Amino acid sequence: MANIGHEPESFKLAAASTAIFLKNGIVRMAGMLMLLQPVAGVAAGTGMEHWAFAPLRQEFAVPSSAWSRGRLDDFVVEKLASAGLKPAPESSRRVLIRRLSFQLTGLPPAREEVAAFLADETPDALERLVDRLLASPRFGERWGRHWLDLARYADSNGLDENFLFREAWRYRNWVIDAVNADLPFDRFTLEQLAGDLLPYESIGQRDRQRIASGFLVIGPKVLLGNMEERQRMEIADEQIDTVGRGFLGLTLGCARCHDHKFEPVSTRDYYALAGIFTSTKVMETRYMLGEQRGMEQLIGLGENGAEADTAYEDFWRDKAKTTARLQQAKSVLDLLKKEDAAGLDQLLKEHPDALAGEAARMKPYAAQEKLITDLDALLAHPPGIPPRAMVPSDVEKPADEWVRMAGQFDQRAAAVPRGFLPVLGGGKTPVIPENRSGRLELAQWLTDPEHGAGNLTARVLANRIWYHLIGQGIVKSVDNFGRSGELPSHPELLDFLAGGLLQSHWSVKSLVRQIVLSRTFAMASEPAGDPVEAETADPDNRWLWKANRQRLDPESLRDAILLLSGKLDLARVESTVAYLGDQATAVGDNKNRRRTDFNCRSIYLPVIRNDLPEVFAAFDFTNPHTTMGARPQTVSPAQALFLMNDEVVMAAAEAAAKPLISLEGGLKIGEVFEQILGTLPTPEEKLQIADFVLGTAARLTREGKPDPLLQAWAMACQALFSSSRFQFID
Repeated sequence: MANIGHEPESFKLAAASTAIFLKNGIVRMAGMLMLLQPVAGVAAGTGMEHWAFAPLRQEFAVPSSAWSRGRLDDFVVEKLASAGLKPAPESSRRVLIRRLSFQLTGLPPAREEVAAFLADETPDALERLVDRLLASPRFGERWGRHWLDLARYADSNGLDENFLFREAWRYRNWVIDAVNADLPFDRFTLEQLAGDLLPYESIGQRDRQRIASGFLVIGPKVLLGNMEERQRMEIADEQIDTVGRGFLGLTLGCARCHDHKFEPVSTRDYYALAGIFTSTKVMETRYMLGEQRGMEQLIGLGENGAEADTAYEDFWRDKAKTTARLQQAKSVLDLLKKEDAAGLDQLLKEHPDALAGEAARMKPYAAQEKLITDLDALLAHPPGIPPRAMVPSDVEKPADEWVRMAGQFDQRAAAVPRGFLPVLGGGKTPVIPENRSGRLELAQWLTDPEHGAGNLTARVLANRIWYHLIGQGIVKSVDNFGRSGELPSHPELLDFLAGGLLQSHWSVKSLVRQIVLSRTFAMASEPAGDPVEAETADPDNRWLWKANRQRLDPESLRDAILLLSGKLDLARVESTVAYLGDQATAVGDNKNRRRTDFNCRSIYLPVIRNDLPEVFAAFDFTNPHTTMGARPQTVSPAQALFLMNDEVVMAAAEAAAKPLISLEGGLKIGEVFEQILGTLPTPEEKLQIADFVLGTAARLTREGKPDPLLQAWAMACQALFSSSRFQFID
């Protein structure tokens, strides 16, 4: 909350205190007392003076610098100069290619790629390297995961019964494909919020757009014992929260019960949005676990997808009746053979469809036997699960929503016309046709810089891209651009980047390319001059006097270990949960548990809510129950223990060690260092590893262990995998 003092219209600062407590509207924190006073008139339509809601600046009084490689660098170096700081020198080429490779693809560079880059002295060597990485299919797997964090992607519903989302993988792979194709972000937004409503020129295009709209369906839902209207309002609330934080960086859910305390969003604004989502259907009644249940809506894909989906659901819904009819048909045949007319009449009075039609009386045995054969065949060969996807649809009669008093679903007050946030777009709200939910109009409004929220959306997106590449956002609270969030460290730079997004027609790759080719991105993680002086002046590195060392996320950590051991399979993957039952985590002894023994990239691993893969749980994976633009970053003993004891890590270390056995003498140490750490060892490091490998191999030989030299090298590789030099990007 350090930024609060910069907004005197929102807060008043008073006397000092060291206690921390909240009582009667008083917060004592960090040596100061603050009376929290919401802005007068904070309801919708006011508060446009807040920096995040203002139009983007078009002109900047920032001088050019000889240090800069482009206009972006000018904003950084000006801030450094005003703080009396100097930018760090440029990283070495070895460091830079490793940083670029991990940041853009989530994988380390191959030794051959490093050698080629080191030897390339042409002026455009860096640009060609960046363009190659951006064009790699690995880019979509890396950067698609960033969006999946915001989309709260998971392969199961979570919460009470945790049913499997068997078709979620289709949305995941659509995101990867869209990012690889650099689908403009305005279209990316449109397809996810309203893909099922868009026109199409082919069945394939229709299905891709439908799959994209699974964004609205994939959130967690309370299923067990939930009243239909309550569930409808809860789902709308979850969708509003996701859209608010994911696209706008605003905590809109706070206005469900009352006018937002800090943001210019009223309860009426909230329920204007809620009407859009309650006019959207994401649930349907399907046969599940022996009964009809409210489940996520699935739509058949392909030319005859609707018919195939209907046939599949009809079979399982009617299976018990079909089984009973088969038994009754067999009884009819038995009565026919016994010529028991009275028994037959009584049976047919209760179950008339047990007889093979009136015409069967002409040849009763043959017709009845055919009916039995047909029913037997139907039950013995049920239809397979047809291709289908999680897809929303507009309800039959879209309608405005009522304000719910104190957020209670059954406490209706005044009705509110469907609409958006008046504080954005100059207060101009597009008209929503009565026969449409408003999702299409909402998606267009979100990226419209003239009459909608496009300027804010561009700022939020630019900040997220900066955060992932630089290691901290220009706005540190990446999911909160409101009054309770942080102020931007470089406000003009943020507007410059957001404006560039709009000028490039919302091209994410263009902005990524601009940032990674800057001198700001290329700075070393060691400062220029006295580090103590710089740390004292700017301990959080907000002015960017050096590069931020960044820890590998669990996906990059696992993928790099598998790649360096030769085990990573780079093939595209569809479902990795198809083997699971309808409940992803069953009640009681769950013998059919999700697997993680795939050698695919980690983005394809099962994301079961309440049962994440162990590597994800240990290394700060996202929370798949909610939108999360910035993952937690911790260092804990559990992480070291995981790397010491995990079977996948140990097997990968042994696989990485095997090629080293055939190398001669000191080449082994240089090879293992360059392969795993991307650098060459110092003489002291060579000596340390040599002593460890030789001493360990001798000990294992004395103990009668098999393959002592291989095991010694495997331990050395595992130690390097566990080292901070491997786990961090300089």
